[in-house]
Amino acid sequence: MQLTQHFALEEFARDGASVPDSCVPAFRALCEKLLEPLRVHFGEEIVITSGYRSAGANAAAHGVKNSQHVATEMYCAADWKIPSMECNLRGVFDLVRNSSALEFDQLILEHDPRTGTDVIHSSYSRAFNRRIALEGETANAAAYKSWPVVTAAVDA
Repeated sequence: MQLTQHFALEEFARDGASVPDSCVPAFRALCEKLLEPLRVHFGEEIVITSGYRSAGANAAAHGVKNSQHVATEMYCAADWKIPSMECNLRGVFDLVRNSSALEFDQLILEHDPRTGTDVIHSSYSRAFNRRIALEGETANAAAYKSWPVVTAAVDA
């Protein structure tokens, strides 16, 4: 099922479980409000590395108990990268957190010290987006650092 021009629902089923039909509106909103505008802005593929997770898959991935990866009709999360920038996604992270035009609940720049690569975790809530920006290591290996979020009109 196509969610937006460049994103299909199947991309969010990387962790072995099909995305339940009830979660489709949340994943569609994440694509419309954040991922599709970024894909168009950079003109490059965005690879979803983790999307919907069952509770068991979330535990295996060292996800927090209330992870938005265990999606509902109201919220969801995805981890993603832009392959040409995966060794340094800082500029993408900064662009998103400083743009009032891009909507998110949480935005986390995660570094994998084993591989030297980055991934961005983003979540979206259809009810209320808190615009929380954090940075840390993948798999919750270290405490996250909080970043300020600029909400002035700086468009992507």
